Amino acid sequence: MRTMSSVDAAPMNPPESARPRAAAGVVPGTGSLSEALAHAQRLLESDPALAAEQLHEVLRVVPGHPPALRLLATARSQQGDLAGALVLLEPLARDFPKHAGIRFELGQVLHRAGRDHEAVAALQRAVKIEPDLPQAWRTLGDALTAAGDPEAAHAAYAHHVQHSARDRELLAAADAMVANRIPQAEAMLRTRLKEAPTDVVAMRMLAEVAARLERNEDALLLLERCLELAPDFLEARWNHALILHRSNRPQAALAEIDRVLSVEPAHAGCLNLKAAVLCRVGDYEPALVLYAGLVREHPD
Repeated sequence: MRTMSSVDAAPMNPPESARPRAAAGVVPGTGSLSEALAHAQRLLESDPALAAEQLHEVLRVVPGHPPALRLLATARSQQGDLAGALVLLEPLARDFPKHAGIRFELGQVLHRAGRDHEAVAALQRAVKIEPDLPQAWRTLGDALTAAGDPEAAHAAYAHHVQHSARDRELLAAADAMVANRIPQAEAMLRTRLKEAPTDVVAMRMLAEVAARLERNEDALLLLERCLELAPDFLEARWNHALILHRSNRPQAALAEIDRVLSVEPAHAGCLNLKAAVLCRVGDYEPALVLYAGLVREHPD
């Protein structure tokens, strides 16, 4: 599983008190320190226990090395040793108070340990330092939900949507969808949701995959869960309206369309869909008004 620790561990420099007295740049049997850490990062993907062994060897040679400690915390967390991970992450968070990635990982582990109010504090600090952390926003939404604050959770999930535009995994899935490699896109999105079940962006994309495969009930279930978590996710609500229309549920579709139009009155796709739904229920006069307005605004 890709982790924040594997993304930005290297830039951290140890505080003066934690720096090794000898400049140990090479770990015996593994090459350079950077190579040893890179090897441990790769092992985290498949064998966190073996990664932990590698990191213990690094720390034997370079005691207190912050990137190694951080990766070791990730290895412990992946093995279910949440207390052991916190023993490492809490001092790191104190030593590096402006490091968003450490705060994010601390919040993740606190949330998994059921310490949700503390998790909220850590995650709020992380996204204050670095707002462009979509998975930190998602985890903050999870922690706020568990802490009994659904309104704040909805806002956090909305930020998750906002900051997911450059997510490499989601972009890869989107590319697969554009190229009509639907089985590949579905596999990628299911893997993502297995790792992050509340990832509302991945959920909406998987619903689109289901709709393309004419699995409308699956699409509806995914979109309903998505909107339960992120009620202001307009793109998901518009998708929900479309699937309701295809499922011959015009009144429910109209209700969703009107919710989108209350926020974006000029949403051409929703206006077009509303006209189509009105035609389905025999309400032709307002449908004609909508179509006329669309032709006027979009003559091509």
